[in-house]
Amino acid sequence: MAKFPTTAEKSVTVKAPLEQVYALIWDVVSSARCIPGIDSCEPAGDDVYSFVMKERSAGPVSMVVRYHARFEGNGSDTIRFRNSGGEGENTEVDGTFKLKPTASGGTKITLKQTVSPESPVPRLLQGFLSSYVEKEAAQVIAEYLHNLKLRIEAEGR
Repeated sequence: MAKFPTTAEKSVTVKAPLEQVYALIWDVVSSARCIPGIDSCEPAGDDVYSFVMKERSAGPVSMVVRYHARFEGNGSDTIRFRNSGGEGENTEVDGTFKLKPTASGGTKITLKQTVSPESPVPRLLQGFLSSYVEKEAAQVIAEYLHNLKLRIEAEGR
C-alpha cells in the first residue's frame, strides 16, 4: 500500500496560562475529543494511546485511520508524540506541541505534525491523492487547535 507522508504546522493563541494549556494537552484522552473526526482515543500502555478516526472518503477511496502514539512531555512547554506501533494500525504519526507564554498572559500553541497514512490507491492516482492528504492534514490541525482554543477558554471562565 502507498503511504503519503504529509507535514503540517499551525498555531493558535489562547487566553489561558501555559500551565493550564499544558495540563489539558497532556490529558490525551480528554484533549483528543477536540480532534475533528475522532472516533476513539484509549490508553494502550504507559503514555501510549490508540487513536481511531471515523471513516473518510475521497471519491472511490475510503479509509479509517488507526494509529498508536507514545506521548513524552517535559512538564512545562513541549509535548511530543510518535508512532509506537500497534495491532491493526495503518498510519504513522510524529508531532510536537510547543507552548509559549504571551505578553498578555495567554499561551501560543504550535502543533507540527507529520502523518503518513497507508492508502489502497492505484499508483496512477497517487499524485492526485497526495495533494488531498496534504490539504486534509492542514485542515484537521487547524480545526483541532480551534477546538482546543474554544474548550480551554470556556473552561477558564
